[in-house]
Parts: sequence; C-alpha cells; structure tokens
Amino acid sequence: MKITAIHAVQRVRHLTRPMRNAQGESDRRRFTFVIVETDAGVTGIGDAFGDPLLMPTIIERRLAPAAIGLDPLDIETLWRRLFASGSFWETAGSVVCGISAIEVACWDIRGKHDGLPVCELLGGRKRDRVEAYASDLHWEEPQQMAELARDYLERGFRFVKTHIGAAGQHDNDLRRCEAIREAIGPDVGFLIDINTAFDRQTALARGRELEAFDPFWYEEPLSPLDYQGHAQLRQELSMKVSTGENLYLTEGFQPLWAVNACDYVMPDILRCGGLRQAQQICRDAVAHGVIPSPHNFSSGVGLAATLHLMAAQIDTELLEFDPTGTAIYEEMFIEPLGVADGMVEVPSGPGLGIRFDV
Repeated sequence: MKITAIHAVQRVRHLTRPMRNAQGESDRRRFTFVIVETDAGVTGIGDAFGDPLLMPTIIERRLAPAAIGLDPLDIETLWRRLFASGSFWETAGSVVCGISAIEVACWDIRGKHDGLPVCELLGGRKRDRVEAYASDLHWEEPQQMAELARDYLERGFRFVKTHIGAAGQHDNDLRRCEAIREAIGPDVGFLIDINTAFDRQTALARGRELEAFDPFWYEEPLSPLDYQGHAQLRQELSMKVSTGENLYLTEGFQPLWAVNACDYVMPDILRCGGLRQAQQICRDAVAHGVIPSPHNFSSGVGLAATLHLMAAQIDTELLEFDPTGTAIYEEMFIEPLGVADGMVEVPSGPGLGIRFDV
C-alpha cells in the first residue's frame, strides 16, 4: 500500500459566547483536518492541531511531498522520514503537529486495513470506557459558571475543570472558584487551569489562595519550559501540579522527570508527535511515578485517538472531554459516541472509528 495524496481541509465553528482563558478569548474555533489517501482506496483522518494559519501549507507543501509514495502501514519508517530525513530538524511547534496529524491518520488506515480498532494495535483493549472530566468553565460571571458546573454533575461527571488567571481578574477568579466549589460540593474533583499565565511568584501566591477550594490539580500555572518552577510549586503547595500539553516528543518531557516537576502529565497526541510518541511519554511518566492524563481539546479525531490510547494504556487517568458543543466532535463518530455517568466509550470499529463528512 502507498500514500497517493494528502490534503488539509479547514472548518470553522462560530461561537455564540466567546471561549476565554488566561491568554485571551476567541469567538470561533478553527480545525485543520488531514486526509491521507492510498492506492488501496483506504483513507485515514488526522487533525493538525497547530497554528491554523500555517497548517495547510505545512501539510500540503512540506510534509505531503515527503510522505507520498511511502507505506502508511509502516508508521515508524514514515514518521522518521517526516521528522528526521534532513539536516534541518524542527523538534517542536506546528511542523511536529503536522507530523502528528499524518501519523494519526496512518494509524486510522492501518486499523481499517487490519480490521481492528487502533487500541488493539497499540497493545490491546484493556477497558471499554474511560472516566472523563468536563473541560469547560471558561471564565464568565461566578454564578453562571456555578450553574454550568452543577449541570455537568447532573450529566454524571465527577470532575470539572475551570480556566482562570487572566490579568486583572484575581478577585473575580476567587469568587468564581468559591461559587463553583459551593455548587459542586466537597466530593467532586475540581481542576484549575491557568494556561501558563503566571510567573513563579504569582503562581505560588495565587496557589496558596486557591488551596482553600481544595483543587484536584493546578494545571499549567507557569511557562511549559519552567520545569524547576513547577517542581518548586509541588514542594510548596498541597495540591497536585499538572503540565505537559505544550511539550513535544519524548525528549521534551525528560526535564519534567529529571526535577520531579509534576504529579500529572498531559501529552497531547496531536501535538507531541502522534500516538506512538504519546504512548511512550505515558510509559515514561509511569516509570517516574507520574500519572499520565492526556490533553485533548480539539476535534473528534483527537478524542477518538485519545480514547484508543487510554484503552490500551491502562495506567492513564481522566480523559479531557469537551462538553461545550462547539467542536466538530460527536458527529465524527461512526458509532454514536457513548457518554454516561462521566464515562466515555471507546470506539469498537476498525481504525479510529471516525469519518469526515462535515
């Protein structure tokens, strides 16, 4: 089997309310899907989760010419050719996101070719459902966020995540966290995401205030490259620290292990190099006493790939689930996506179990 063509197709979802976090806001979500075609008529689907202005050019003009003619079933060789076939290496950023998209699409092809779901190719299906947390609560008025959090509890989620930390929002952030914790009660996991907005001093001071709300974890309070700063927060705060969604390749995570920087690590399949890189990062994390919880806030491609990884990698915990209805998400699944009691079902069909007809 040979790859005959690779296309990038973009879709935009306009939002009825802006999606906000500490680094800004947007009234739209843009997705870059990657379609890999073969001479056997089998097509794979990926998602290039990098800079949307760059991704079509990276996919079609840089990576596609290197991939066309290669065997999509020989994923290791294809990955090496895309990543390390020249003297100029790019070890992070949108190029790696593009490689990740093509790699994921090739796993989809291989699963369809073999008649197996991707999780079986990654080591075997070890569970049929994965527990998820509702990843929303992008900052609004406190009561509005509290009502939304309560709604997620009624839908069965036992964990919810909020995004705070924007400049000038400190007092409001404390009121938001207070309202959410009051709404969900003491037994629900409350995840707090800062989206890299703080420096060390601010992260420590705000973290001490946030401890009053008993967070399940404190996510990306610092720059993703401040490994020692995350380690310091772990030592000085009572809550767990999570990070990793903005790191690339297994090598990019090694500094986390070296300084014991986090309790939970969050590799994103669509950024870190693809499914095989993400799986090895999860294995490395476990070897260093860190719990892997893959990051996932993209399209149905990322959700399906993450479900398959977590089904095969039993020591991963807590699927990030986007309940906002603003992504191209559930409609991509060939079988209806099962979500009940805070658990999400792993697709059982061949490949990733998704389609692209939107």
